[in-house]
Amino acid sequence: MDKETEKTLMRKVKKHKKWYEGVFINPIYRIVNNKPYYMAGFTVNDKPRATAYLTTVGEEDKEEAYAAQSSLSLFSDVSNNIFSIGGDHLKIDSNYYIKPLEIPVNTKDLKVLAGHEAFKDLWNMQQKFNRLVLEFQRYYDELLIRGELTGEDIEKGIETANWVNLYQFETISILVKRNEDIRAYSAYLKTTKQWKKLSRNQKTFVKKIAGDVGELENNIRSLDLVIVEDAEKMVALNLEKAKNDLKTGIENQKNYIRYPS
Repeated sequence: MDKETEKTLMRKVKKHKKWYEGVFINPIYRIVNNKPYYMAGFTVNDKPRATAYLTTVGEEDKEEAYAAQSSLSLFSDVSNNIFSIGGDHLKIDSNYYIKPLEIPVNTKDLKVLAGHEAFKDLWNMQQKFNRLVLEFQRYYDELLIRGELTGEDIEKGIETANWVNLYQFETISILVKRNEDIRAYSAYLKTTKQWKKLSRNQKTFVKKIAGDVGELENNIRSLDLVIVEDAEKMVALNLEKAKNDLKTGIENQKNYIRYPS
C-alpha cells in the first residue's frame, strides 16, 4: 500500500474510532463494482472490537462494503489461523527430531523399534507442516505486493487452512495411537551413550513428546473434523465443512461492522 492510499484511508477510519481504540488497515483490497475496498479494524489492547470497510474511490456503499467484507474478513481469518498454528510448528527446532534420530537403535525390542518408526513419522509430518506454512507465507507476501485479493486467493487460503487442520490431526493421531511405542523409544534413548550429547532442550522434547493421551484426544475433538477412513474423501469433506463454517462465522461478523452501517 502506498503512503497516499494509507493516508486517505487512515483519515477516513479515524472518523469512526473511539478515543481509547487503536486502528489498523489491512493493505489487501477487494474490488467491488470497480472500487477497491479495504478492511480497517478498531482494537482495544490489540484485540479487534469492530471493523470498517473503506474505499479510495468515491463514497462507501453499504452493499458493496458488505460484499467486500465477505471476502476480506474470510481471508484474514484463515490467514491468521494458518500463521498462528503454523508459526507454533515453525518454532520447533528441526534438531529436536534430527539429533535423536541420529542415535543408532541397537535393540530387538519391538516396541522400541515401533516407537523409532513413529518418531520418524512425526518428523516427516513436521517437515510437511513446515513446507505448507512457508509456501503459504511466500504466497501471502506476493499478495501483499500485488494488493488485490481474488477468488483464487481465497480458495488458496481455505485449502491451506484445511491442510493445517488435517496435518494437526495426523500428528496428534500418531501420538495417540502409538503412544506406548513412542514412550518405549524415548526410554531407550535415555539408556544410550549418545543421549548425553543431546542438548537439554532436545532431551526435554524427547521426554515430553508422547504427551497425555486424554489431553491429545481432547485436542483431536477440538479440531472438529469429519473423520473417515478414505483419505481423499476426508480432505474433500473437511474442505466443504470449512467453507460452510467460515461462511457462518463471516456472517456473524457483520454485527461488528461499524462503517458503513
